[in-house]
Amino acid sequence: MGVVAETEPSKRRVRWIVVAALVTVLALVAVAVLATSGLINARFQTISLEGSSGSSDSATRTVSIRFGVRNEAWTSITIVDAGRSSSFMRLLRIEGTRPPITLRPGDTADLEFVYEVTDCNNIPGDKWPIPLQVERPWGTQTVYVDPPLQDPDPFNGSVPDEDSGITWEWQGARASYVCEW
Repeated sequence: MGVVAETEPSKRRVRWIVVAALVTVLALVAVAVLATSGLINARFQTISLEGSSGSSDSATRTVSIRFGVRNEAWTSITIVDAGRSSSFMRLLRIEGTRPPITLRPGDTADLEFVYEVTDCNNIPGDKWPIPLQVERPWGTQTVYVDPPLQDPDPFNGSVPDEDSGITWEWQGARASYVCEW
């Protein structure tokens, strides 16, 4: 009987370990699925659009950045607001498709943000993503998107020549069309 009594707890222990391992694996799979589904955090991909990446007007120091935003989530997402201002650029308006915009999975919205460059000397060289506010069942969520890299103004004397293949973060590249550096 002593041998039987010793195997009963070990069978229970093995079952407990197997069940715990299965629960852990299922929890990890659930987290991975939720993270990629867009059910918790909205998921977007930015896309370069054919034709134009934006415009500029050196007389008014206005620039625009144009790009597509594709819904990479499994469900529809509504963008209720977008854009921001800073000490170096002031958002004037959104052209093209304006919020609110509802995107089904895989749909793309064409967005164009028009900015006034207010301080050429403080344009950051690092990323300066554009926020999108999206409607969620529990409230508004802010998601930041990085517009595609841009080519700087090839006629600006301080910009490397166009054959160098250098691309800049969007705000610096667009500002190079209206700022004298």
